[in-house]
This record gives sequence, C-alpha cells and structure tokens, in this order.
Amino acid sequence: MTPEFLRDFADRWLAAWNSHDTDQVLALLHPDVAWEETVFWPHSLYGREAVRAYADAIWRAMPEYQVEEIQLFTAVDDGRALVLFRQRGAAPPALGTGRRFDVQGCDIFLGFRDGLLSRYTAAFEIAGMLQQLGALPPRGDRNGGAYLLSLLGSKA
Repeated sequence: MTPEFLRDFADRWLAAWNSHDTDQVLALLHPDVAWEETVFWPHSLYGREAVRAYADAIWRAMPEYQVEEIQLFTAVDDGRALVLFRQRGAAPPALGTGRRFDVQGCDIFLGFRDGLLSRYTAAFEIAGMLQQLGALPPRGDRNGGAYLLSLLGSKA
C-alpha cells in the first residue's frame, strides 16, 4: 500500500461514481467486497454483484448525482483511506419537489485485496439531504435527538 495507490484509487472511485456507470464502480470492487454502508441502504451487502442494486438505485433516485472530493485522508500503514466529499444533485423525480441537495459526507475505504476495494462504508448527512429536498421538515433549533423524536410526533 502506498500513498500513490490510495490517491489514484480515490480519483478513479470518484470518476466512477460521477460516470453513473455501475460497471465502472463494480470494476473497483473485489468480488467478495463487504459493503457496510447502511445510511442509504437498509443492510450490509456482500459481493460485487450485490452492490449492483445499490448503485443502480442511486442513479434511479438521483439521476443528477455528482460527488467531488474535499480532501483525502490516508492511513497507508493500515491500508485505509477516507475521502471527505461534497455530494450534490436533484430530488428524485418521484418526490416531486424539484429541489436540490448539497451535503458533505465521506467514503471510507477499510480494506483492499488484489488492488481492489474489499471493505467499504460511508457516512453522510441523510437528514440534511432530505430537509433540503423538502422530504423532512426543517430542524429549527432542536438538538439531533429532539429533532428525530419530533418526526415521530414526540415532544422532547
């Protein structure tokens, strides 16, 4: 593992997502990848082909989805990296709001095997994204937990 490999991989990763071509994304994944991102998807995925449905769902839900790097952080000795990103796009057509989102997040590369990503997770602000798209009410001055409870009709 080298800094150059991690830099090149991050560049190829972002280009693949911005291409909206699922096969480009899958080409970067080890066949036995552990895809542990559960912000967007309801459960972890195992295997390259299992990730296909995830990527295809992104393109369907957000056809204008784009991501750009803010900064790459690397842990070369551990074979890990984190890409802090900005993601933007339009509301899914089914939502019917015509609004756009612009939020930050991070792709977290937890392991590589044979030059391919073998373990992955991500973190991003889905509540903020949904607020911007008009799918959730504004947070106002409520703390995180109080805001989430307010969505359930609880008084906190």
